[in-house]
Amino acid sequence: MPEHRLHRGQALIETALVLFVLAAFVIGTFDFGQFLYFHQALAERARAAARYGAVNPADRAGIQNVAIFNDPAGAAGGTSPVLPNLSAAMISVCLPGDAACGDPAVGPEARVTVTISGYQMTTFNLFVPHSFSNNPISASQPSEAP
Repeated sequence: MPEHRLHRGQALIETALVLFVLAAFVIGTFDFGQFLYFHQALAERARAAARYGAVNPADRAGIQNVAIFNDPAGAAGGTSPVLPNLSAAMISVCLPGDAACGDPAVGPEARVTVTISGYQMTTFNLFVPHSFSNNPISASQPSEAP
């Protein structure tokens, strides 16, 4: 038998194997990028809400709106354009003087703390799709209110 007939499907098999590994790396890169994007977006929203709360510690609803919509007044559409499915139920706010948080009401130790938890992320992985909640992300600022 001629030798070229023995190696006829070799290129096809090698290409399939290489494409499978390449696809796994590309999908893994998308998953990591999505996770990093959502983590950084949630951390930035928590920091922005804590900064707003440091100046306006009596406005709990405004602090939550800053975390969700990046605006203390909220948004007309009711959903966050950057972080879909982020809701007020995922955001806890500890204001100065909250007994449950153990924060003093006055003084330099008084802080506003915003924690975002329970945000659902779903992977792109077609082989093993997975949905999980993020770890809690907290940001804290000293209260500037007298």
